Amino acid sequence: MKTIWITGGSSGIGLATAKEFLFNEWQVIISSSNKEKLENAKKKLSQTQNINLLHIIPCDISNEKNVKDTINHIETHIGKIDLALLNASAYSPNKNQIFDISNYELLIDVNIKGTLYCINTLKDYMNGRNNTIAIISSPLGYRGWPTAGAYGISKAAQLSLSESLYFDFKKLNINIRVICPGFIDTEATRKNSFKMPFLKSAEYAGKKIFDRLTKGKEFEIIFPYLIVYFFKFTRILPYRIYFFIWKQLGNF
Repeated sequence: MKTIWITGGSSGIGLATAKEFLFNEWQVIISSSNKEKLENAKKKLSQTQNINLLHIIPCDISNEKNVKDTINHIETHIGKIDLALLNASAYSPNKNQIFDISNYELLIDVNIKGTLYCINTLKDYMNGRNNTIAIISSPLGYRGWPTAGAYGISKAAQLSLSESLYFDFKKLNINIRVICPGFIDTEATRKNSFKMPFLKSAEYAGKKIFDRLTKGKEFEIIFPYLIVYFFKFTRILPYRIYFFIWKQLGNF
C-alpha cells in the first residue's frame, strides 16, 4: 500500500486531494498547523471510502523541528512516504497596495522556508527510493501581479526551486514535480476582491492532481489549461505591454 503525506490538508485543495487518494486506497496523512481544522477535516471525510486509512498529524511547516518530528513519526510508525504533496501555504492579498513587511515575512516563513524544511527532511528518507515530492505553486509565480507582491515572490521561488531540484534530485532518485492550478474555490481565494475567471471547485482540483500524479509523468501539472496558458503567455510580453494591460484592467 502506498502512502501520501499532504501538508495543508485540512481544507481546500489539500482536503479534496486527500479524499481522492483515500478513495483509491492510499494511506493518507494530512497535516495542518490548525488542530481544530484537522479534526473538522476528519469529520468531513468520515463517510469517505477507506476512512480507516486516514491519519491526521498537526504540523506547522514554518517550524523546522516540528517538520522533522512529523516526518520521522510517519516514517517510523505509519509507513514510508511514497509521495509528499507540499500544499500548505499562507495567502494574504494586499488589496490596498500598502507595503507591509510583516506580511512578507509570514509568507516567506510558510511558503518558502516551510517548503525548504519539508524537502530537507524528506530527502534524507526518500534518498534512493524513487519517491516523489510535489510542490503546489501558482501561476502568480510566473510574473509580478498588482497586490500580490508577497505571495508572488513566494510562488516564484517555489517554481524556481522545483526546476532546480528537478535536476539536482535525480542523483538521489527523487522525483520533483510542481503543480500550478488556476483559480480554485477555496478559503484563500475567497479573500480576492475580483472576479476569478474559469473558477473551479476544490474537488475538480483534487481529481486532477490525483490523476496526473498517479498516471502522468510531466514535471508541471496545470489546470484549467486555458487560463494557465494565458498566464504563461504573459511571461513573454515586453514590460510596456504587460504594464499597459494591467492599467486597462484595474488602473494599476
